[in-house]
Amino acid sequence: MTTIEKPCRRLTRGALDGSHGPDRGRKLVASFVPGDLVEIRPQGTRRAEVISLFDIYRLSLRMRANAEHLQKARAKKERKALRLAAQRQIRAEKRLFKQP
Repeated sequence: MTTIEKPCRRLTRGALDGSHGPDRGRKLVASFVPGDLVEIRPQGTRRAEVISLFDIYRLSLRMRANAEHLQKARAKKERKALRLAAQRQIRAEKRLFKQP
């Protein structure tokens, strides 16, 4: 591995979709900048967003943890819905077959 002495730029393969307003259809230019920074801008513009690599790593860990937490919550909600549906069925059957 080598340290970064000058910016290293790469162009994305895909373009931005229509949800990005005036930048739709533009590819992104990503640059590794000395100082452990990443600069991202739409191709043909000077509007760059700069973020630290450490912040990107922290964000990706948080996103993965949130996705796993959401998956567990959805499974718990599904189990609860099944349990409550079974209880409703039992109560309905009791009312239906109740002897007067």
